[in-house]
Amino acid sequence: MKYKKVKEVLLFFLVNATFFTGASLFLSTVYDLQFSQTDYFQNQALSYREKVEVLEASRGSIYDRNLNVISSSVQSFNIGIRPSEVIDQKQLSEVLSLFLNIDEIEILEELTSRNSYFYLKRNVDFDIGKEIKSWNYKGVYAEISSKRILHSNSLSNIVGRVDPDNNGIEGLELYYDSLLTGTNGELRYESAPDGSLIPQGEITTKQPIHGEDIILTIDGDLQYLTENLCEQALVETKAYNCSVVFANARTGEIIISAEKKAAETEKFNINLISGRANYEPGSALKIFTIGSAIENKLIKPTTKFEVNDEIEIIEGSCNKNYKGKDKGCFHDFLKHERYTLSVKEIIERSSNVGTILATQTSKIDDVEDFLKKFGFSEKTGVELSGETRGKFTEYNTCKTCLSSLSIGYSIDVSQYQMVKAYSIIANGGRDIDLTLTRGIIGIENKNQIISNTTSNQLKELLINVVEGKNGTGKSLRMDNYTIGGKTGTSRTHIEGVGYSDSRFNTSFTGFIETDEGPVVGSVLLWGASVSQRSEYVTGGSTAAPIFKTIVSYLVPGE
Repeated sequence: MKYKKVKEVLLFFLVNATFFTGASLFLSTVYDLQFSQTDYFQNQALSYREKVEVLEASRGSIYDRNLNVISSSVQSFNIGIRPSEVIDQKQLSEVLSLFLNIDEIEILEELTSRNSYFYLKRNVDFDIGKEIKSWNYKGVYAEISSKRILHSNSLSNIVGRVDPDNNGIEGLELYYDSLLTGTNGELRYESAPDGSLIPQGEITTKQPIHGEDIILTIDGDLQYLTENLCEQALVETKAYNCSVVFANARTGEIIISAEKKAAETEKFNINLISGRANYEPGSALKIFTIGSAIENKLIKPTTKFEVNDEIEIIEGSCNKNYKGKDKGCFHDFLKHERYTLSVKEIIERSSNVGTILATQTSKIDDVEDFLKKFGFSEKTGVELSGETRGKFTEYNTCKTCLSSLSIGYSIDVSQYQMVKAYSIIANGGRDIDLTLTRGIIGIENKNQIISNTTSNQLKELLINVVEGKNGTGKSLRMDNYTIGGKTGTSRTHIEGVGYSDSRFNTSFTGFIETDEGPVVGSVLLWGASVSQRSEYVTGGSTAAPIFKTIVSYLVPGE
C-alpha cells in the first residue's frame, strides 16, 4: 500500500513537471514571437512570400560631337530553357526554330543533351521575345534584357563592342565601361502563392542608377566621308591600308580617326592602325630633326648649304661596285645639278642630302631627346587599348645612324604620335593630350615643349612647303586658306620580307588655321604601289589630295 502511494506521488510530480516545462517553453516561444524576436520571425515569414525583381540600369549611350547617336541600348529578351520541364521537345524545337532563326535539329540536340537551365539565344529582338513570353510554354523562360545597337559602322572600331551581358570588351565600350555601366535597382513586394502581387502588402523600390552618356570628339559625317575617300584611294594606289587622323591642335580633340583596309591583303591587317601600328615617317620627320638643330642654335632657316643629288657617308658607298654591308650613300628623290639651298628651301624641296647636311653637326642623342619632347617613343594616351609606343633604333652609334634618322628612317612612330607632334608645332609649342571624348579629359595642356619662337619658325617652314614655288605640297595651295605641312614617303617594311622595292608608305601631315585654332591632319597610305596623279608614288601624289578634300569639307567657304 505504501509502495503504491509513493508511485502515485512520483507520477504526480512527473506529470506536473512535464506540464510546467511544456508551458514554460510555450510561453517562451510566445514571448519571442510577440516581443524579443518579432522582426526576425516576421522577416522569416515574409521571405516565403516576398519576391524581388531586378530593375536593370540602362547602359549609357555614345554620341558623336554633333550629338548624333552612335551606340545605344534597346530592350530585348534572353530565351532560357529548363529541359526537364519541357513536355514535347520536338514540337518546341520546331516552333522556336521559326522565331529564333536557329536550325531545328540544333535546338533539339541542345534540349536532349543538357540537363540544367541554359540560354538558347540571348538579346533576341523585343517583339519576338514578347511573343515567346506570351506562350507561357512550360520550361521556356523569356527574361527581359537589353541589346547594344551600333548606329554607325564607320565608328565601329573606335566604339568597340559589349558581350551578351552588356560588359564592354573592346574600344571605348571597354575603356569607359565603369562610366557607361549603371547600378541595378530592385523592386521588393509580397506575393500570393500564385505569384500575384498582394495589394495591401509592403512594396519597396530601389531605383536603378543609369550609366552616363559619352560624347565623342569625332564628327560622324566627316568620318563617313573620309572612309569613302580612303576606299577610293585604296583602289587608285593599290595600298594595303588607308588611315586618316585629324585633331584640334589646341584641345587635342580628335575630329576624324578613319581607316579602310584593302579587300584582300594579309599585310597591315590591323584594326585601329593609326594607334597600334608603327611606320617610318620618312620626310615628314625632317621638320623635327632640322628643328632640333634650329633649337640648339646650330643653324637658322636662312643658313645655306651646297647640295648635290647624293651624299656619301661611308667612303666609296656611292660607287656602283661598292660591296659593304652598310648602305652609306643617300640620294635626293630626283637627280639634279649642284645648287645652293637655304634650310627653308631644303624643307620646301624635301631634299634628303640637304637635310643630312643641315643636321650633320647635331649629336644624335640631342636629336633623339628633342624628338622625345614631342612624344615619340611614348604612348599618346588616347583612350584605346593596344596603343604602340614606337621606338628609336636600338643602336645609334653607327656611321649612318644620324643621317638615317634625319630623313625619317631608323625610327618607328604611330600616326597618332605624328598628329600630336605636329600639333605642338602648330599651337605655339604647347603639349597636348589627344582624346576621343569631350568633357572627360582636361582640354588644354599648358606645358611648353618648345619656345614660341622656334614653333613659329617651324610653322613658317611648313607653310612654305605649300606656298613655295618648289614645295612638295604645292598642290594643296588654296585661296584664303593657311595650310602648312610635309609630305612623307618611305619604303614599306614587310614583316619577314624586309623593305619592299615597289611599295611605299606615303603620307601628308600638316595643319590648317581655323577659327577654333589650328587643326592638324595626317593622311597615310600603307604600302601604296601606284599613283594616278604622277609617275612617282609619293606623299604629294597620293596622300595630299585626300588631305585637300577633307580640308574643303572641314573648313568650307573660306
